[in-house]
Amino acid sequence: MSMTCIADANVLFSLLVEGHVAHEVARGWWDEQPDGAVGTCLLTRLAVLRLLTNRVAMNGTPVTPTEALGAWGRLGNDPRSVHVEAEPAIHESRFISLVSGRESTPNLWTDAWLAALAMSLDYEITTFDRGFKSFRGLRLRLLSMADK
Repeated sequence: MSMTCIADANVLFSLLVEGHVAHEVARGWWDEQPDGAVGTCLLTRLAVLRLLTNRVAMNGTPVTPTEALGAWGRLGNDPRSVHVEAEPAIHESRFISLVSGRESTPNLWTDAWLAALAMSLDYEITTFDRGFKSFRGLRLRLLSMADK
């Protein structure tokens, strides 16, 4: 079982929400992944759960917390999905180096934390978020609506 990537919350959320504008792209990517190839972590889990229960993100029809946990459970039990955790000593120093000297942006902290996780484990990040391009040395797979 060899993992190749960590999936960003925007990919996982799009995958779980069938009516989402990026669902087909996320589903196409997901369907190509072998068992054990997609890493998730506490940060992406919490972000996806928050989005699933958010009225705006869900176009006025959020799910209940119980339903959100059920959706995450199905994703987590899929053989393609593997939960990963940071190795504290390596991750922390990488995280600090990624945020040091930068201007503050709305997603700086969570994006840098996720980028540091991927870099410390030598995985790529799969995301729709082009902001990850700013992290030099990060292996990145950018999904796009053009992939539809």
